Amino acid sequence: MSAPRRVTVAASQPRTFRGKDEPANLECALAAIAEAARAGAQIICFPEGYPGPYSGSLTFQPLPDLCRAARQNGMHVVCGGLEPATADAFYNMLYLLGPEGDVRATYRRCQPAPEAVDRVLFGRRVQPGGAPQVVETPAGRLGLLVCSEIFSPELSRLLALQGADIVFAPVGGMIYELFESWKVLVCARAIENHVYVVVCQNLYGMERGVGTIAGPEGVLAERRDAGLLVAELDLERLDWLRTHEETLALPKPYRTIPGLLAWRRPEVYGPLAETDRAGPPGAGDP
Repeated sequence: MSAPRRVTVAASQPRTFRGKDEPANLECALAAIAEAARAGAQIICFPEGYPGPYSGSLTFQPLPDLCRAARQNGMHVVCGGLEPATADAFYNMLYLLGPEGDVRATYRRCQPAPEAVDRVLFGRRVQPGGAPQVVETPAGRLGLLVCSEIFSPELSRLLALQGADIVFAPVGGMIYELFESWKVLVCARAIENHVYVVVCQNLYGMERGVGTIAGPEGVLAERRDAGLLVAELDLERLDWLRTHEETLALPKPYRTIPGLLAWRRPEVYGPLAETDRAGPPGAGDP
């Protein structure tokens, strides 16, 4: 009998340096990778744009050091930064580094925040990238999203339909009054798609962190202060939930409704792809 398919995942929620001090993030990131490895993690996720370049100089290029740390610790690493798109615009990047020290995959955020938000966070204009894709790895099928893309259910569903086991959606920060909504949506994306969802954020000052590792049947780990979250994920349980149907038997052998993806009715979803449906008539700022 084969061993159960389980993977241990870590998420780092750091106190983040910005601007000219941004290179100091690298030493913290390398320490977090080593700590996650000691905790038995096969994957570590850092926040959006971390360790950089993010708000500082694009001459700061931490990827070679992160690739070396991934290889030395035999881990996958999800990290972020910016890359030039045009002469005056940038892509908001996520990188998936493999345990051999290679860049296994890249994702350019496809739904940037409003320019007024990006200009504050990055000091630059951010350009949309391509559709999210699932990456096959020995640690499972991994999907990448960035920050408030978790608010768009279509993106997580696209990853679920590609077979994602774990969706990483690292957050920039400065959530403040949106904190409760964020918590709910992280869990909702896990429940409705039968995936694990991992989020963590940069801590710039007084805000609470939204660090969470959630599954379809509950939250496995959460943290509001700076530090590391670690949880073991049961990928066989996802397979069970995806392949079984709801029954009225009691006690119920699940804590969510199984078989949800089989309920899909694509023939009624046409309006979801209509580009002129941006919201109800007269929608705008409150």
